[in-house]
Amino acid sequence: MDTSAGKDFLHKSLMLYAKTPITNSSESEPSSRVSINKPTDRNKTNGPDPPLLIHDSTDKKSFPFQPKCHITVKDALSAISRAKTELCKQEIADVSCLSLEGKLFPKDIPNYCPFKGNHTSGFYYGCFGDKTEQRDLSHHKEFPDTNSPKNCIKYCTNGGYLYAGLQYMKECWCGDRFGSHGKVDTSLCNNQCPGDPSKPCGGYQANSIYTTGLGAKIKNPVELLGPITQTTKVKIVFVLTLNGRAVRQVRRLLKAIYHRDHFYYIHVDSRQQYLYDELLPLESMLPNVRLTRNRFATIWGGASLLQAHLAFIKELLEMTDWTWDYYINLSESDYPIKNLETLVNFLTRYNGKVFMKSHGRDTPKFLKKQGLDQIFHECDNHLWRLGPRELPNGLRFDGGSDWVGLHRKFCEYVITSDPLLDGLQEFYKYTLLPVESFFHTVLQNSIFCDKWMDNNLHVTNWIRKKGCKCQNKHIVDWCGCSPNDFKSTDLQRLMVFEQRPRFFARKFEPAVNQDIINSLDLYLFKDRPQDMKSYTKYWQNEFHFKDKTSNKTDTLLTFYGSFQRKSLESQKLSSCHLKPVQTLESHAYFAEDHYNGALVLYEAQHEQSGKIVTLESHFTRRRHYIVSDPQGPAGRLLSLEIGTEYDLKENIFRNFGQLIGPYSDLTLEHSWSSGSDFTVSVAWIDPTDVVAASYDIEIPGTNHIGSLKPDLKVPLRPGVWKVKLMHKWEVVAETSFLVVPLTTFQHRPVTFQQVLSFHNGPGSLYIDKDFKEFDKVLQVNRTVQLQKDADSNGRKTGDQLDQWVDSLTKAFWEYQNICISGESSIGCLELDICEKTLWSSRSEDPKSELHGIDSKSGRLR
Repeated sequence: MDTSAGKDFLHKSLMLYAKTPITNSSESEPSSRVSINKPTDRNKTNGPDPPLLIHDSTDKKSFPFQPKCHITVKDALSAISRAKTELCKQEIADVSCLSLEGKLFPKDIPNYCPFKGNHTSGFYYGCFGDKTEQRDLSHHKEFPDTNSPKNCIKYCTNGGYLYAGLQYMKECWCGDRFGSHGKVDTSLCNNQCPGDPSKPCGGYQANSIYTTGLGAKIKNPVELLGPITQTTKVKIVFVLTLNGRAVRQVRRLLKAIYHRDHFYYIHVDSRQQYLYDELLPLESMLPNVRLTRNRFATIWGGASLLQAHLAFIKELLEMTDWTWDYYINLSESDYPIKNLETLVNFLTRYNGKVFMKSHGRDTPKFLKKQGLDQIFHECDNHLWRLGPRELPNGLRFDGGSDWVGLHRKFCEYVITSDPLLDGLQEFYKYTLLPVESFFHTVLQNSIFCDKWMDNNLHVTNWIRKKGCKCQNKHIVDWCGCSPNDFKSTDLQRLMVFEQRPRFFARKFEPAVNQDIINSLDLYLFKDRPQDMKSYTKYWQNEFHFKDKTSNKTDTLLTFYGSFQRKSLESQKLSSCHLKPVQTLESHAYFAEDHYNGALVLYEAQHEQSGKIVTLESHFTRRRHYIVSDPQGPAGRLLSLEIGTEYDLKENIFRNFGQLIGPYSDLTLEHSWSSGSDFTVSVAWIDPTDVVAASYDIEIPGTNHIGSLKPDLKVPLRPGVWKVKLMHKWEVVAETSFLVVPLTTFQHRPVTFQQVLSFHNGPGSLYIDKDFKEFDKVLQVNRTVQLQKDADSNGRKTGDQLDQWVDSLTKAFWEYQNICISGESSIGCLELDICEKTLWSSRSEDPKSELHGIDSKSGRLR
C-alpha cells in the first residue's frame, strides 16, 4: 500500500476541512445572539489557564502520522484536523481505514432469541394492497438507489419490525402487522428494485411483503406490589459511578440506601482523586462497601463507560464473598423516592427479570437520533464522529436509559464470549452512548429476550427545551440531551409515583437545590431527626491542595491567597502577626439554596512562636450592577452576571464564586421579565477602556434567561472590566467584573517573564475589529494614563503584585469571619473553633455524616 500517497492526499484534505464545524443534523445549537461583528475562532495564546495535558507514557513517544488509506469522509478529516495529539490522529485514521475495508466490526451478528416469527427471514407472503390515507405498514423509509428485499428486510429487522414491505421501487415499509387492505394480484407488484433488478419492489399502492423472521417483542407486565411472604429476599449490589466533588451528597445517598444485607461497589472517575481519597475510609468502616481500584476516565457519551460497566460486572462476579442477585447502577445525582425495603420486595417478586427502560415505539428514529448509524472514536478525552456506517445484519436493536437493574444470570452471560456478544462489543467500541443501547440489544437478541421488564426503576427529570442545548459539544461531536435537576417545586411530581414501580429519581444537586432532598428525607426517614442546624446548609469542595493542577488552579490560588492576606490583616488579627503558609482547601458555601460565599481553609504561621495553625475564612461577593433607565425596556432587566463554566441547562455558573483569570472563557447571563420584544447591544470594555467586543441580542417578550459567550482572544487584560447594555444608542444598564492577575503558575510564584505574557492583554485586538466608533456612546475615554497604569501593573511581581491583587479583590469580595480548626487559642487572641461554628466547612453536618451501623435496623446511623 502506498502510504505516502495516502498521507499526501490526507494533508491536502485537512487543509480543506480544518475548520469544518461538526453538528448533529437532527438538532442544531440554539443561539439568541446576532453579533455586530463576525468573530473568528477563539485564539488562545500560551498561558496557564488552558487545560494542562497529563499524558500516559505512550503519549510521550513520537508517533509519526501515517494514514493507511485514502480518507475522504468529511467527518473523519475534520476529526483528524482537530485532534491534539499525533497518537489520536493516528487512531482516528486507523479506525476510518478499518471501516473503509469493512473490518471494524462483523457485518452479520446472530440473534439467539428463541422466540422467532412463523417463518424465517426473507419469506415472501405476496403482493398486498395499500392506501395513502390508511397505510398498511406503519414505518416508511426511502432507498432511491439501493432498495431491494435484502436491504429493506435488514432495515426493518434492525428497527425491530416483524414485516417488511417494498412499494413503488424506492419505498421500504416496516410494521408488525399487514393485510388490512387484502392480498392483490401479483402483477401489481411488478416494479423492479433499484438495488436488485431481478426482484420486484411492489408497485403503485401495492407492497411486496416479506417477513424479517423476528418474533413479537416480549414485554412483561410490571406493577408495584405490596409486602411479600417469601423468606429469602434478593440481595442487591448498588454500583455507584461517581464524578465531581460532591462528597457530602455521596455520603448522604449511601446513608439513604444502605443496609448491612446489601452491597455497595463504588467507582470514582480516575480524574477525581479528591473524591476517591475522601470515600476510601468507608472500606474500613463498612464491610459491605468497596471502592474499585480499576478506575476509568469516562466522558459523556464515550465507549469507556461501557468498558467500565463490563469490568465492574466481571470484578463483582469474581468476589466470592459477595453473593448478590441484582446489579443496580446509580450516580451521585440519584436519590431514592421509596425506602429500600419496598425495592427489595419488588425485585424479589420479579426475581430473574431484567429491568431496562426502552426508548418507545419508533426504533429507526431512536437509532438516528442516538447516532447508532455513525462511527465514533474516543481519544484525547473527546468523542470524535468519523462518518456513517451500516448496522450489522440480523439484529433487533433497542435502547433507552443507561440506568438498569440487571439480574445476576444476565450479568454472568454478558461477560462470556459468543458470536453475539463478541460482535456487539466490537460494534459498540465505536458507538455514542453505548450503555444506552448495548445491554438492551444484548437482551433482545439473546436467550434472555423473554426476561425484559420495560422499567429502569427510575424517574428522570426530562425538560427537553432546557436539557437539549448541545452543551457537551466540547467533548463530543454530537448534540445530546441531559436531564434537569429536580427542585422544590417538583415535589408533587415525585409524589405522583408513590404507587408506581419507580424507586429512584434523578437528577438532584444540593448545590442547585437541597430543599427537595431534605423533603424526600422527611418523607422516607420519618424516624430521623430533621431539626439539625445545618439542615439547610451545604458545603461543596472546590479545591484541595492534593489536587492535580487544572486549567483554573492558578486563578483560584490567586484569589485564595488574597483572601488569606485580607483576613490576617483584618482588625481582629492585625496585632497577631500571622502570615499565610499554604492553602489547604476551599468550599462553596450555600445556605437555604443560595450561594453564600467562599470558605478558604489554610495554614498560617505565628511569627513570634513559629507555631502553625489551621484557619478558615469566609468571604462573600459584592455585586456591581446598575440600571440607568428603569422606565425603558431595560426596566425589564432582572440581573446581569459574568462568570465561567456556564450551565445552559440549569442557568447557573458552575464556577460558583465567578473567579475569573486572564485565560478564563467568559459568559454573560442576562435575565428579563416579560414585556415587548426589543434588541439590545452588549459591549465588553477592558480595564484600559478599550471596547473589546460588541454584540446584538434579541430579547423576546416572554420571561427570558439568555447567555452570551464572547469570542475574545486571551489573555484578557487583568483589572476591572465592564459590560454595558445599549438600547437605541444609549447606555441603559451596566455591570463590572474582576479579571484577577495571577500570582502563581503551576503552584509557583510567577516570574517577570510570565507576568509580561499573562498580564498585558492579547497583544492585539480582542477580536478582529476595532470598536472605537462606540467610545462616545459608551462614555469611555482611552487615556494615555490608563494605558500607562496598565503597563505598569502588567510588570509587577512579588509583593507589588500581591498588593495590586488585594486592591482589586477588595472591591469585589467582603471579609465575613474567621475561625481556627482544632485549637482554641494562638496566644494573642481567642478565635471561634471551626468545628463549633455554624458556617465553617469543619462544622457538624449530621445529614451527610456516617456513624456506623445500627445493630437493630441494619441501617447507618
